[in-house]
Amino acid sequence: MLTIRPASAEDAAALQSLYAEAITNADWLPDSARDSLCFSEVSLNEVVHVAVGDDGQLLGLVSVQVGDPFIHHLYVAPQARGRGVGQQLLTSLQPWLLKPWRLKCVSLNTGALAFYARNGWREVGAGESDHGAYKVLLCD
Repeated sequence: MLTIRPASAEDAAALQSLYAEAITNADWLPDSARDSLCFSEVSLNEVVHVAVGDDGQLLGLVSVQVGDPFIHHLYVAPQARGRGVGQQLLTSLQPWLLKPWRLKCVSLNTGALAFYARNGWREVGAGESDHGAYKVLLCD
C-alpha cells in the first residue's frame, strides 16, 4: 500500500536523504552537480508531494513549479523502483495541476527517459545546461 500526500515539515530529513542519495548516485551527472545537495534550496517555492509506504518510509517525491506547470524533481528510493511509485506520484498531480506539464531530463539519464516515454511523455525540445545535454518533455 502506498500513500501519496503533500510533504510536511516532518518529512524534511527523509526528503533531504532521498534527494542527496539520488544525486550522489546519478553517475550520468557531472561532479559539479553534487556541489549543492540541499533539497530545501533546490525546491524553494515548489509544491512537494511524497509517496509513503505502510511502514511510514518515504519511497518517492515529486516537486512541482505550479505556475508553469513544471515537474522539477521526481525521485524514487532505490528499493521502491519498478513498483509504480513514480507513476503514482505523477498521477496524483492530475486532480490539481493543469496540463500540459513540462520537465527537463538529462539526456544521459536513459532510465528516466524510458520511464517518461512509457508514461506518455514526448520530446518537444532540447538544450544544454551545467548538468549536460537535456531533453524537454511534455505530457498533455
